[in-house]
Amino acid sequence: MNKIKPPYLGAAYYPEDWPLEQIDADIALMKAAGMNVMRIAEFAWSRMQPAEGRYDFDWLHLVVDKLAKADIAVIMCTPTCTPPVWLSEKYPEILIQSDDGRRAQHGARRHACPNSPVYREHCAHIVSRMAEEFGEHPAIIGWQIDNEVSGFCHCPVCVAMFQESMKRKFGTTEKLNAAWGTDLWSQTYQSFSQLPAPSSKTWHHPSLLTAWSEFSSDSYCEFVKHQADILHRTVKVPVGTDMMPYSGIDYGVMHQALDIVQFNHYNNADNLWQAALWFDFVRPIKARPFWNTETQTCWNGSVSANGYKEPGFCRVNSWLPIALGGEANLYWLWRQHWSGQELMHGAVVAAAGRPLHIFNEVQEISAGFRAAADFLNDAPPVPTPLALVFSQRSARMSAHQPMVNGFNYHGMMMDKVYHPLLQAHLRLDAILPMAELSKYKMIFSPFLLTLDESGFRENIKSWIEAGGTWIVGPLSDIRNEHAAKFTHAPYGSLEEWGGVYCKYEIPGDPRDFKLRWNDGRESEGALWYDGLELRGAEALATYTEGPLAGLAAVARKKLGKGQIIILGTMPRAQELQALLLSLGKEVGILPVADASENLLVVPRRGPAGAGMVIVELENRPGKIILPAKMKDLITDKALSGKIAVPPYAVMVLKEI
Repeated sequence: MNKIKPPYLGAAYYPEDWPLEQIDADIALMKAAGMNVMRIAEFAWSRMQPAEGRYDFDWLHLVVDKLAKADIAVIMCTPTCTPPVWLSEKYPEILIQSDDGRRAQHGARRHACPNSPVYREHCAHIVSRMAEEFGEHPAIIGWQIDNEVSGFCHCPVCVAMFQESMKRKFGTTEKLNAAWGTDLWSQTYQSFSQLPAPSSKTWHHPSLLTAWSEFSSDSYCEFVKHQADILHRTVKVPVGTDMMPYSGIDYGVMHQALDIVQFNHYNNADNLWQAALWFDFVRPIKARPFWNTETQTCWNGSVSANGYKEPGFCRVNSWLPIALGGEANLYWLWRQHWSGQELMHGAVVAAAGRPLHIFNEVQEISAGFRAAADFLNDAPPVPTPLALVFSQRSARMSAHQPMVNGFNYHGMMMDKVYHPLLQAHLRLDAILPMAELSKYKMIFSPFLLTLDESGFRENIKSWIEAGGTWIVGPLSDIRNEHAAKFTHAPYGSLEEWGGVYCKYEIPGDPRDFKLRWNDGRESEGALWYDGLELRGAEALATYTEGPLAGLAAVARKKLGKGQIIILGTMPRAQELQALLLSLGKEVGILPVADASENLLVVPRRGPAGAGMVIVELENRPGKIILPAKMKDLITDKALSGKIAVPPYAVMVLKEI
C-alpha cells in the first residue's frame, strides 16, 4: 500500500450493517468519490465475536482485502466501545454505574466500565485476536482504539480504585485533610474508605471533584494504554484513539502510550474557526502529523437532521486539518445507516446507495488533495515561536468552580483569546503545560488557574530567565494543585516574579471598569479585575475608575533575560491584538500575512519548497497581499501581489 500517500480522504465504513455482496458497489462509489482510506470495525464486536470463545473474522478479511485490491487503505478500529449483549448479560458487573447506583442497560455505546477487570480481560481477548488476524496486513495504515472515550463510572471497583489512588497520593488522611482544607463544613475524613464518588445531587468539595475528574481521566488513559500495549507487540503502523474537543480526558497523559493523535469534531458554519484552535492544539502533542478521523460532510444529526451546510463548507472543513499540519480527513460516515441510531446524520452516500448532493464537492476535495500532495507532504507548516497554554487541569477546576458569572474555560479560550489572535494572523501552537518550552519565544497563559501541573511552575520560570516573554493572566496562578487558594497571597508566585502587589480583586459582574493604556488608548477590561500596585514592575495599562483607579491593570517586569507581563483583567479583542503584536514585534514574532481577518493563512516550508495554504473560514470575500509570486497547486494558476479570495475558497500556494 506504499503507493497510497497522504493526504488521506475517507470515511467511517460499517460493512457489518450491509450484505457482503454490496461491498463491490460501495468500493466503486468510494473510488468515484476519490477516497483512499476507510475506517472500519469500531462498533462490530458482536459480528467478530458472536459468542464467548467463538470468533468470526472471515467477513472482515473479505472487506479489508477488497479495499486493498482497490488501493484503498484501512484504519482498523478495536470495538471496545460497544460490548456484545452476551457479554453484558453474562457479566453485568462490567456495566457502568451512575452516581445514583443504577447500572447502565445494554443497547447504546460507552456503557462498560473502563476499570472492570472482567471487561479489561474480554477487551484483551478481542484486541489480541484482531492483532493476530490483521497486525501485518499491508492495507492497514493505522489502528484506532475504542471510540471517543469519556465519562464517569461509580461502580464499587471504580470507587475502591479512587480511594486507593488517593491513599497512594497522600499516604494518610491527615495529609489529605490538610491539603484539601476539609475542616470547613466538617468534611474531614478518618479513612480513605470514607471518600465518596461525587454525586451530581451533592455540593461536593472542589478538591474532591478535581481529584475525581482526574482519576476518571486516568482510568480511560489506562484503559486505552492496555489495548495499545497489546497492539504494539504486533503492529508496526501508528496506534491512536479518536478523541473529541473537550477536556474530560487529558490529551497529554493519553498520548504518552500512543503514536498518533486522532481527532473528531463537528463544528458548524458559525464556529468553524474554532476547529482551527483544536488542530493547533493536537498538532504539537506528537511529532507525527495528526488525523482528523471524524467530521461531517453536509449536516449533523442523530434522531433529527440539523445544520445544513452551504456549498463550499465541506471543502473548507475538509482542508482545515490538512492546512494546519494533519495528513487525513475522514467523514462520518460513508453510507447512512438504514436502521438503528443516528439515522438522520449526513454522509457521502445515502442508505439507498445514492450519492448525496455533496458528492461532487467531495470529488473536488479529493482532486485538490492529489494535486497538492507532493508539496503538502514535503513542506510542513512553518514552526511558530508563539504558544498559547491550554490547561486541562485548569479547565476541570473552573468547571467545578467557575469563579465569576459567565466564565467558561473553553468558551473564553476560543472566543476571547484564540479568535482575536487568529484574526491578527498570529500563528501559534496551543500547548499543554507538559510541553517543551524552549522552542518558543513568547508564551501566553490566560486563565491558567494553577501553575502546579506537570512541573510548569519551575519550567516557565527557567524559560523566562533564559529570555522568554510570558504573558500571564487574568485568573492565573490563583489555585494550587488541589484547587485551593493560596493563603500567603492571591497568587502562588506572580507577585514575587512580576514585581507587583495585588491590592484588590473584583469580579466583572455586573459591570466592567475602564483603563488607559500607556499610548493613551482607553478601553474597558472584562471578566475579572486585579488591581496591581507596582513593586518593581512598570504599568502598561492603568485603571481609571472605581476602587481600582490608579492601580495597574497590566504590568511588566524583567526577570533574568526575559520578562513577565501580568494581565489583571481580560483585554478586549482589539487591545489584546495590539498588546501581542507589540510584544511579538519586540522578540521577532510578526503576523504571517497581510490579509483579511476571515482568512486562515498557514506558511509552509520544506524540501518541496516554500508557500502557504489559505482557507476562507466565514463564507465571505477576503483579500491577501502575497509576499512573492506563487502558483496555486489546485488550479495551476500563477498569482502575485494583492489577490481576492472568494468565499469558502482554499488555495495551496507554492513560491515560483
